[in-house]
Amino acid sequence: VNCSKTSVLLESVISSISITSSPSFQLQVTGTAPTIQLDSTDSGHIFLSKDCLGVEISTAKCSSINVNLPVEGEEEGVFAEQPIPEMFKTTVVDGKLVTTAMEHAG
Repeated sequence: VNCSKTSVLLESVISSISITSSPSFQLQVTGTAPTIQLDSTDSGHIFLSKDCLGVEISTAKCSSINVNLPVEGEEEGVFAEQPIPEMFKTTVVDGKLVTTAMEHAG
């Protein structure tokens, strides 16, 4: 909480990892983590191991968060960066709100 330009390297956690109000963070999980919670953070980089690909990442009030996933078939340490969506579209479908991430293709 409230840490700036912080890097955390950890093996595994039983429950969850929570990062709050911490701009410019870097998190690397070499083992497993069921949940990563981000709140009010900007400019974060998350590196996940092959064992951690089932993680659930929840975000609130976040921007510029990138998740680096291991590239299958490559040597260990090769990652592909993917951004967490920041823009969403909400529509009314059958009287209920349906929210989806915006995709910009071109």
